[in-house]
Amino acid sequence: MTIEKELPIVGDGTERRHLSANQAFMCAFDRGNDLGAFGPRSLITAGWRLKGHLDLATLQSALDDVAARHEGLRTLIVRDDGEPYARVFPPSAVELTVSDLSSSVDEDTRERRAHEFLNEVEGTGRCDLRQMPLLRARLGRFDDGDAVLVLVTHHTVSDAWSIHLILRDVATRYASRRGLPVPELPEMRQYGEHAAWQQQELAEESANVARKYWQNKLAGGKFVTIPPDRVRRLEVPPVYSVYRFLFDQRLYTAANALAKSTRSSAFMVLYACFNLFLHRRTGVNDIVAPTLTSGRAEPEFHETVGPFFNFMPVRTDVSDCVTFRDLVNKTRATLLEAISYELPFREIAAQAEPELMQPFMDPNGVVSAFEVNHYPATLDEQVIGDVGYTGLRRRLISAKDTSEIPDGNLWDFDLDPAGDGMVGLVKYNSLDFDEPSIVAMVEEYRELLTSSLRSPDSALRR
Repeated sequence: MTIEKELPIVGDGTERRHLSANQAFMCAFDRGNDLGAFGPRSLITAGWRLKGHLDLATLQSALDDVAARHEGLRTLIVRDDGEPYARVFPPSAVELTVSDLSSSVDEDTRERRAHEFLNEVEGTGRCDLRQMPLLRARLGRFDDGDAVLVLVTHHTVSDAWSIHLILRDVATRYASRRGLPVPELPEMRQYGEHAAWQQQELAEESANVARKYWQNKLAGGKFVTIPPDRVRRLEVPPVYSVYRFLFDQRLYTAANALAKSTRSSAFMVLYACFNLFLHRRTGVNDIVAPTLTSGRAEPEFHETVGPFFNFMPVRTDVSDCVTFRDLVNKTRATLLEAISYELPFREIAAQAEPELMQPFMDPNGVVSAFEVNHYPATLDEQVIGDVGYTGLRRRLISAKDTSEIPDGNLWDFDLDPAGDGMVGLVKYNSLDFDEPSIVAMVEEYRELLTSSLRSPDSALRR
């Protein structure tokens, strides 16, 4: 659908804007400005090694340019004035903090220190909604030509896809301000335009067809949960930790081979194994578990910064699957069907019975979401102007304190672009689980994946 009217890039902080469905969904997890979806720990972070002399004044200007370019970074969701709505504020300076990391000398030490620095920013970082723009930058300097840059955004204005767009734009504007030849940044739509477009889309007949699909698909279903180590105290603020791990190249190769033979993707194979893992842990055959999609089905918004991510329930009946290949085929069909009828989760939940969401309030169970990250084709190992940028994607250092998610556990895989394995993490509330329990889950999943890929036509390990 064509957008007929572009919204102004510069807001004045007074105009009321409609929320997107995703912004409205986040309001369901509102626990005030200190906790939950709108708390200062609800963050998206990513880091890059930078090689080349950096001029800090120019970097500051480039950051400010990007905050001015993307109105999403200057958007506040107002929740204390009746029906929630969005306000876009005028451009202002991005907070840039510089740290001295010069005690790290050799390259191996610097690489580890860069990852530690990224973990530290995630663990100590805050993004107060009252301080615009909702973008922060932390620069750790090893020396004049070697640094690590960590970008932090509040999750209400960004997602994993967005933060890579932000870095690309910062790198491009930095080189341009230094007078170096770089391509122009691509044309883009503002996030407010996405909200307007979405309202039109949700009024179309195709959306009604999708609503009917979800009503039928989720009838009688509810999210499956894993028992925690102790009864959950839902009124107590969470303390999120992250356990990171690596699955080796053999598993990566085997998962891709089975994906190819079943006309699937590596994500579908990994998700099929997650279904098997949940079945073994709970004994449930009718598995409803969430995954997260990019939420960017409309190409017009591929360059837009904002919270597009979509929380999507996937319901798979594993009772008639005899082999792992059967389970992959069933999971593939289920995922393709769900994606073809994808709606914002707020719309999906509205079609379901109340039982679907009740597990989130269960003190004796935890919902686990599963995703494989997909990033835009931006910077991974690339020179822009006179600075080289390398993403810190091979993250293997766990942390006791990290940024928060609204609830539950999050399993996340990054299919390492270097081609030497799959980097994964489980983010969990350490008040619900002890780290050894999470490690045991990951090892159980690894063992299931290994045996299933080795003999995909053998009987499932139930």
